[in-house]
Amino acid sequence: MLLFALLLQVLTYPFLDDDAAGRAAIAVFDLAILALALSASRAGGRETWVGYMLVVPAMVLHAAASLGEEGTALYATSVAAQARFHAFVVVCLLRYVLRGELFALAVLYVLMAFVFAYLFALIEWWQPHAVVINPANNARGVARWWDLLSFSFTCLTSVGFEEITPADDHARSLVMIEQMIGVLYFALVVSRPVTLQTWRRPADR
Repeated sequence: MLLFALLLQVLTYPFLDDDAAGRAAIAVFDLAILALALSASRAGGRETWVGYMLVVPAMVLHAAASLGEEGTALYATSVAAQARFHAFVVVCLLRYVLRGELFALAVLYVLMAFVFAYLFALIEWWQPHAVVINPANNARGVARWWDLLSFSFTCLTSVGFEEITPADDHARSLVMIEQMIGVLYFALVVSRPVTLQTWRRPADR
């Protein structure tokens, strides 16, 4: 459900971002995704309480920030809370992935892009214009969170920056880290079945 919700958000966001009602719907949808992410994290015991301690402020701050404008301190606090919670889910899912769940692999990959998008948003708030978009397609000269999510996916998949360019050293550092993680992720995913097969062969004999 979380995987499909994340993909649905990616597909519907452009239709909803142009008016207040649409942005309100996005905010509600984001809260539902946070709840699904906590459920999908497979957290247990103390981790469950850690998850609640991270998701509740993320929800409250996101709801409050959605009523204001991007670029405020509240917005920065909100994206920091989002990054922290999504990183928690990534860590929990990573442990679950080691048990061989295919959908967890896909959700983990998508969520990593969201984590870095929130970190890019935090850098853009701290250092305005750290990420620059082609002026022909960005008359306002403002990098929205949606632009940064698209940028994050291009970095994670290493397919190129398209019209978006990191123009600040901090942004470039984060780009290098995300690209490295994206490449290593695919290497680990591909090599893991081979490793498991190698371990099983002596037992089969």
